[in-house]
Amino acid sequence: MLGGSWLQTLEASGCVLSQELFQQRAQEAAATQLGLKELPSHCLVHLHKNCIPQYTLGHWQKLEAARQFLAAHRLPLTLAGASYEGVAVNDCIESGRQAAVSVLGTEPNS
Repeated sequence: MLGGSWLQTLEASGCVLSQELFQQRAQEAAATQLGLKELPSHCLVHLHKNCIPQYTLGHWQKLEAARQFLAAHRLPLTLAGASYEGVAVNDCIESGRQAAVSVLGTEPNS
């Protein structure tokens, strides 16, 4: 899976977004990150623009300000989900776990 700011930079530069380009970049990433030396025997490339959300510039500062506001006003509210600490499923699960810990005031029994 490729995209995000890397893709936006390519688009802004006027680069032609071809299947060959994405295949090449994916193969380079696999070679670098996984140490693969052989080219794949089969490759499918699909472009799905805007399918994974990205936080806007300043997201973390806004999130911290919201947390400070909630704490300062002692509001019984916990922030959890993809809007705050990560968009992937594992991030959402951890966000829910952390919210439960915050509400309960203790780690759940394993």
